Amino acid sequence: MIITHASAADLDGILALEQNGFDPAEQWSHALWADEIAAPDHLVLTNSDADGQLQGVATFTVAEDMADLQRVVVHPRARGRGVGSSLVRAGLEWAEALGANRMLLEVRTDNLAAVALYRRLGFDQISCRRDYYGPGRDAYVMLRPLGEDEDVWALSR
Repeated sequence: MIITHASAADLDGILALEQNGFDPAEQWSHALWADEIAAPDHLVLTNSDADGQLQGVATFTVAEDMADLQRVVVHPRARGRGVGSSLVRAGLEWAEALGANRMLLEVRTDNLAAVALYRRLGFDQISCRRDYYGPGRDAYVMLRPLGEDEDVWALSR
């Protein structure tokens, strides 16, 4: 697996991942992804296989001491192979290096594989947002401490 910073050249591959990973109503547009890649305060990472085929993408932001995992998309054929976890781990390291002491995310409650991944990576559910993704499509809000806060969190669990 090769993790790199996304560029405009990756947009077609990222959009193909979106089409394979999300229902049409939940897919991000070309313009939105282009803005994510161009934003200086965002980190957009891609994960490619040895042949250069895009397997996953993730985007993160940091504002003051709070990081946000905005999106992770993994091609269905690459799921269960560590693609998502490698992207999230790289984002966690980036956020901590920028001084964030926690990372927040939202995930569909029925996306059991993603919820399990985030729990394995140390995220805990802190709330539920009803109809966040549309009628009947709820989201868990999950939080993971970083740095020194991570040590305190582990002791209190």
